[in-house]
Amino acid sequence: MLEIYFLVIGIIFLISEISVYKLVLSVNKKFQWLILEKDENPQISEHVLEKFLPHGYDAELGWVRKPNTEHFENSKGGKVKWTTNNSGARTNPKFEEMKSDISCYGDSFSFCRQVNDNETWEHYLSELLKTNVQNFGVGNYGLDQTYLRLKRQYSKNPTKIVMIGVVPDTISRIISIWKHYYEYGNTLGFKPRFKIHKNKLELLKNPIDTEAKFSQYNEYLDYIQENDFFYKAKFRKEKITFPYCITIFRNLRRNFGIIKWIKKIEERESKNKDTKEISWKPMDIIMKINLEWRIKLFKDKSTLELFRKILEEYVDFSKTKNFLPIFMFLPQKDDILFIKQNYNFYQEFITEISGINNLVFVDVTEGLLQEECLDELYSDNNEYGGHYSMVGNQKIANLIFQQLKIKNIF
Repeated sequence: MLEIYFLVIGIIFLISEISVYKLVLSVNKKFQWLILEKDENPQISEHVLEKFLPHGYDAELGWVRKPNTEHFENSKGGKVKWTTNNSGARTNPKFEEMKSDISCYGDSFSFCRQVNDNETWEHYLSELLKTNVQNFGVGNYGLDQTYLRLKRQYSKNPTKIVMIGVVPDTISRIISIWKHYYEYGNTLGFKPRFKIHKNKLELLKNPIDTEAKFSQYNEYLDYIQENDFFYKAKFRKEKITFPYCITIFRNLRRNFGIIKWIKKIEERESKNKDTKEISWKPMDIIMKINLEWRIKLFKDKSTLELFRKILEEYVDFSKTKNFLPIFMFLPQKDDILFIKQNYNFYQEFITEISGINNLVFVDVTEGLLQEECLDELYSDNNEYGGHYSMVGNQKIANLIFQQLKIKNIF
């Protein structure tokens, strides 16, 4: 009798395992953020590499905007186009031939995704200051890559003032060496990072520093996993593995939320119904989790120490090149919404770095908090990170301009 009981239990377990695995696999094919064992070292397709290597790959920085390129993308207002000039900076219409006193470095919020070349905050700031404000922002860069890009670029494009503008989420990017372990599916995002060794910054170079290494990246996986904070802290904990009907419950809210919305989207698609209202729901779950992570990291002493050390190196570099270093956070829409409803989770760090001699901090957060209608300032509902719209970039430029005037910088 006992043997029959265990046999029945075994059959039920096996059926459950197969059913859950098939369910998770079907969702994984539609939404890469629900991860399985196979996602620990996914295959990078030749087709994807053929597109990426000539247009974006950089051996030192991981990726970069190449000179004299153009790209079209969608925004809330329709299709937009961005271009880069001979230096690899974003084209600044009407100001390209003008003298440049300011150069800007950072991530996609400095590059200004989802707007045209004449709708970036650097362009509007150029109009206010009557100088060519150069834009060397690169999408998805961390502060570490931003600083390394500045060091490489500055001698070719020297300016009296340098501005670094990054999203608060840069705090997660500076402890990552493969974006895939934080942004699942971003398999091309190998990058350098810094660590602190004997109270000094130590650079860990991009592990995939030749094109050939992409097809051999598994050989460097131990090194990558050892030096990427999120591999153990996030990726492994969110990975659904055998026994699937048990591990799927480890992140109940996350996993079942994703499955629910993907299945609802599939159901609507099967009935030829519009999915616009719910298509963003799965990613909204991920964005909320990522927000929770950066709030947590702004309380983590070791991560904050690393952040501060990079800023101190930035200031030291400015002294050797004789330029004024400016730093600012460019908050995403969900950052502002959280701060409005709760508290400014990066204010303590702002107060701390205000003690770094010669570093100028420009604060745009307070100005954005005064705005009642945030939808006008952002290009989407965080679908691509909630970048600033044309109106948002005008606002950012004006906030920066006001602070530069108050600080007697320009």
